[in-house]
Amino acid sequence: MNVERIEKLENILFLDENKTIIDHQVKRLTAPGENFGSLMLSVDITVQNAYGTEEIHTVAKMVPPNGFIQEVFNTQTTFKNEIGFYNNIVPVLHEFQREQGMDELVDFFPKYYGGRINLNGDPSVVDSDAVLLLENLKIAGYENFERTLGFDLETSKLIVTDLAHLHAVPLGLKLKKPDVFETEVKKYLAPFRPQGHSTFYQRFFSVIDKIDELKHLKKRIHKAFDNVSLDSAVREPFATFVHQDCWVNNIMIKVEKGRSVKNKLVDFQVCDYGSPAKDLIFFLFANVQNHVLETHYDDLVRYYHETFTSILQKLKYETTRFAFDALLEEINYEAGHSQFLHLMFMTFPMFAPKGTVRELTELTLDDFISESTDITDLHKEKLIFIIQQFDKHNWI
Repeated sequence: MNVERIEKLENILFLDENKTIIDHQVKRLTAPGENFGSLMLSVDITVQNAYGTEEIHTVAKMVPPNGFIQEVFNTQTTFKNEIGFYNNIVPVLHEFQREQGMDELVDFFPKYYGGRINLNGDPSVVDSDAVLLLENLKIAGYENFERTLGFDLETSKLIVTDLAHLHAVPLGLKLKKPDVFETEVKKYLAPFRPQGHSTFYQRFFSVIDKIDELKHLKKRIHKAFDNVSLDSAVREPFATFVHQDCWVNNIMIKVEKGRSVKNKLVDFQVCDYGSPAKDLIFFLFANVQNHVLETHYDDLVRYYHETFTSILQKLKYETTRFAFDALLEEINYEAGHSQFLHLMFMTFPMFAPKGTVRELTELTLDDFISESTDITDLHKEKLIFIIQQFDKHNWI
C-alpha cells in the first residue's frame, strides 16, 4: 500500500503556538510479517519555528488496509483503546505516582504526539483516516532484536522490571482509587478474542505428529487445549492492566557499548484487565533464550515479584496479599488456562521465514494458519522447549 501524505496532520500533532508544519515525508516502516495488526509508517515532519526549521521524527500507526485483519484485531475497538492508553491512561498513572511521592515514573513507551479515529469527528467510527502518531524510537536509538533469537539474561531482567512497573502502578491505582481506575483506565481495556482456533488445532497437531520428542505428550497437549478458558472470570486481587502481546516485535531496546540499557514497549492495542501472570509467562517463554530460561526461570520470576511488590510499597500499599506464593498460584493457573494456547499460536508468526509473509492488503486466515506442516528448525526447537517446560511445571 502506498501512502504518501497524511491528511490534516496539523490537527493531530501537538505543537507550541510558535511552530507550524511546513512539510512531511512518509515511508513504509515495517516489512510484511513484522507487524500484522496495523499499517506502520515513518513520518518525518518539518516544522517552522521562530529560529528556523526543525525535524520531528514520528511513526504513524494506521488502520490495516484489509477488512479481514480489521475484524481479527477488532480495530473499531482496539484503535480507540490504544489512543486512550496514550492520551488518558499514561497521564493518569503519572499523576497517581506523583501524588504518592514516586520520582521514577513509568516511561517505557514512545512519546505520544496525537491521534484521531477519523476526519469527521464522529466518536464511534474508526476509518482509514485514523492515525496514532508516536515518537520514532529507531531515530532515538532503539531497535528490535531478531525475532527468532530471543533475549539474553541482562535484557530479560530489564524488560521484566518494566513489566512489573506496568502491572503494579495501575494495580496500586485500582486499590487506592478504584473509581479513577474504573473511569480512566479500565474504560480503555477490552478482551481480545482471536479467531480460527479449530483450524489452528488441526495444523498444530499435524506439526506435533512430525516431532518425535513430543509424540508422548500429545494426549497432555490435547487436554491442555481443552482446558483453555478465554472467557474465565478475572481473578482478584492481582487483576490489573495487562499488555497481552509482549513478544519481541513489540519490544524495542536501546543498546550502548554492547549492553541493553533501556526498554520501550509498543503496540498497546489489545490491552486488557487480567492477571499480570499472563504477560510474565508469555514474555518469558516466547522471548527469552531457551538456555537462559532453563537456568534462570526461577530467578526471573523472583526478580519480577521483588520489583512488583517494591513498587506497590512505594505507592504506600501493604503487600501481604501479594506474597510470592500467591504469584505462583497466578502463574500456575494462567499457564494452563490462557498462555499455553497463546504461546503455541504465536510461535508460528515468530518463526515465519522472512519473505514468506504477504502484504497486509493480501493477508487471509490461511496466512496465519496454513495447512503446511513444514516448520523451521528454530521453530521446532522452540515448540519442544516450551512444551517440555510446561510439562515439567505440571502446567499441561
